[in-house]
Amino acid sequence: MKTAVRCFALLAALAVTGCIFGRHKQPRPPTVVNLTATNAPTANTFTITPDQSITGRVTLVNPNLRFVVLTFPLGQIPPVGSRMNVFRNSAIVGEISITGPAREDNTVADIIFGEAQKGDEVRAK
Repeated sequence: MKTAVRCFALLAALAVTGCIFGRHKQPRPPTVVNLTATNAPTANTFTITPDQSITGRVTLVNPNLRFVVLTFPLGQIPPVGSRMNVFRNSAIVGEISITGPAREDNTVADIIFGEAQKGDEVRAK
């Protein structure tokens, strides 16, 4: 009987001390940053701008009539009359002029000078 009372007393002492030491401090609320305040730019600031250039690929080439069919991402077909460079292995190999017609993500261009092969990349000047 004495051992049962001692065990109960020991468990009660552990429970009480566990409750005392188990309390944790409340986390601090996050710091509020005023995003509307404008600070004067310093010499250490920089601006990142996304690349807005239009790039496409040569899909088909007709070397006899000197025209190419180009594929661009949807909604990024350049307007008729635009001149673009043709790149192969990061070197300019020709120049084209967009003549149209355009359908979905494809358009037609005339080869102004140089050459073009299937798979070449075209970029705006």
